[in-house]
Amino acid sequence: MIQSDITKKFVPSQKLMQNLLWISATGIFIFILGLFFAPERIWPNLLLANYYLISLGLGGVLFIALLYVSNAGWGIAIRRIPEAMTSVIPIAGAVMLVLIFGIHNLYEWSHDSVIAVDHLLQKKTWWLNNSFFIGRTIFYIGIWLILSSTIVKISRKQDSNGDLNLTKKNKYYSAAFIVVFALTFTLASMDWIMSLEPHWFSTIFGVYNFAGLFLNSLAVITVIVILLKGKSPYQNIITDKHLHNLGKLIFAFSTFWMYIWFSQYLLIWYANIPEEVSFFLNRQKGSWLIFTLLNVFFNWVIPFIVLLPSWTKKNDGVLLKVCIIIMIGHWIDLFWMIMPPFMKNDPVMNIWEIGPIASAVAIFFYLTFRTLSQKNIVPIKDPMLVES
Repeated sequence: MIQSDITKKFVPSQKLMQNLLWISATGIFIFILGLFFAPERIWPNLLLANYYLISLGLGGVLFIALLYVSNAGWGIAIRRIPEAMTSVIPIAGAVMLVLIFGIHNLYEWSHDSVIAVDHLLQKKTWWLNNSFFIGRTIFYIGIWLILSSTIVKISRKQDSNGDLNLTKKNKYYSAAFIVVFALTFTLASMDWIMSLEPHWFSTIFGVYNFAGLFLNSLAVITVIVILLKGKSPYQNIITDKHLHNLGKLIFAFSTFWMYIWFSQYLLIWYANIPEEVSFFLNRQKGSWLIFTLLNVFFNWVIPFIVLLPSWTKKNDGVLLKVCIIIMIGHWIDLFWMIMPPFMKNDPVMNIWEIGPIASAVAIFFYLTFRTLSQKNIVPIKDPMLVES
């Protein structure tokens, strides 16, 4: 019975897919309007939304890679979900190239007139210059696309022949991806976000962004697992043990995120270097302090307290709510990192802020569900499927 069920295709709700398309289209329309009426607001919001989107795709690849290199059998049954998440990388990569047209709206260092009178920025021009920045962006996206598509292609190829060598091959590609990802994502987060405030710097910034990326990706994977748990073919595959493992990972990486957040804050506070403390001083002014507190509460306090008991990690309803809170928390985290240079006094919230992120989330779920419906939702010939 189970053997026959796992070959069934997942069929998403047509109404849901249509609604996701409408939300996506509305967000794109708001972006186009923003180009004419509020370019100083729409470009940073597009950067935020697209960074959120591409992070989910990269988080999916990282989850797959970790399963392979650690020889973890428990996650094989749900591996198609993070594989489907990688389908957003080409779209997000293309949008990141579109963001190049807004480089002068986003980055202070991109203006020659600013560099001419700023001695500190003059010393950084070997790295922060338009042509090298664009070249690095293309390189990051290209290498992520090549490695992610290769890993997913090999994984799906195994459905046809069950060749054990394909698993071994993907272990090598996964190990390569982890190393490349660690280096390139650190640089990308510095390029795309940290350089929004080019006088500020943090050596822990790449690790901090990784923690947020993976925590949010785990939350999204868990949301999709819970939504599909009762549907064929997952109804005979997914158990409370899968949710428990995902819940433990969310609990662990939520605490890891908080550890890195506090480490960055403590070191900057203790050193008290003017170029460093400006980052947190700007985020403690006015209503920005509320965002700082919400950031900690949504990404750590609530998940930590709720997921501390073992039973909550196995409860669909509780775990789903925590994951949605984390998804909102990651948006708050990115808003907290990106927006202060563009909203000096207090955070502002209207269609220019809501439209792009709503569109990004809708595009993500549309592409993920569409990809899941096109292939076997379970790796039917993976050698560790029975264990999973």
